[in-house]
Amino acid sequence: LKANQALVRSLPEDMKQWLLPTMKPLGWNGYKYEGLTPNKTRRGQCANWLIYYREELFGYTISELKERRVMRQSAKLAEEIKKELNSDDNEKKDK
Repeated sequence: LKANQALVRSLPEDMKQWLLPTMKPLGWNGYKYEGLTPNKTRRGQCANWLIYYREELFGYTISELKERRVMRQSAKLAEEIKKELNSDDNEKKDK
């Protein structure tokens, strides 16, 4: 249980719901609520982590992964600065 929780915590927030979009084209329609058990939930969480690993980590060196992380962080920071500048401009126009 603790290992599964650690896997879930290691996933980036925007990649925590990849199971259904990835598996739906293959014919999987997801779990039914009435058939959902703790074991199926854990299996789904592990499968989601494996999909994340395959899509984002597999086949890259550590240096490439570090470089990609820096690029994502700088793009996110640039987007936040852009939003802040736009909100400041809108406030000035309203005055």
